[in-house]
Amino acid sequence: MPRSSSPGARGFGGMLVAVDPAIRIPQAFFTDILPGITTIEELQVTLTVLRLVDETGGYDYPIPERAVIRDRGLRAALKVVGSAREQDERITRGLELAVARGTILRLEVGSGRRPAIWYYVNTPLNRSTVSAMERGAIPAPAATWEDETPPEVRVERPNAFRLYEQNIGPLTPLIADQITQAIEEYPADWIEDAIAESVTYNRRNWRYITRILESWSTSGRGDPDR
Repeated sequence: MPRSSSPGARGFGGMLVAVDPAIRIPQAFFTDILPGITTIEELQVTLTVLRLVDETGGYDYPIPERAVIRDRGLRAALKVVGSAREQDERITRGLELAVARGTILRLEVGSGRRPAIWYYVNTPLNRSTVSAMERGAIPAPAATWEDETPPEVRVERPNAFRLYEQNIGPLTPLIADQITQAIEEYPADWIEDAIAESVTYNRRNWRYITRILESWSTSGRGDPDR
């Protein structure tokens, strides 16, 4: 890290590779994930998650959403002058994109009105573990428990994916890629409203939804609040 009390105030003095702690980042990040990332929010959030899981104990460990949102380095990287709320929104957007891309897995842990949100890095072992937890075959890790009762676990996907599956049809890999791209380009409520409009007019396909989004982007929605 820069040896400076004010990031960017002076030039970086160089990496002390012999003494600085190293963080493991899988090669797949550089070959399969990084080429598709187009927003600074997703890039910063993804790197932060990789750092946090490495610091926690490795890629088999989950991290709570609050640890990501409160991370000082991430908040500094995404800071907007005079707006702490904007930082929260940018971090949340980065998490949404990383989940949509499949880089991380989002879990709702516990029941009630506000279950806790935790994240795993998406690896074959973690997918298998999460699936087993969701089925109740194995308990959630102890770090996620709030009392002595094992909490319920549910895998959570971005709302656009859920709405598509519930109202349009099966979520194929190609459609998932296209929805991920739309999440990068349009506000989440636009995508949700476009899906709803496609259902209203019984035009249940992603191509029609895309045309709605493109039309709103070029011509506006005719809604002064948007």
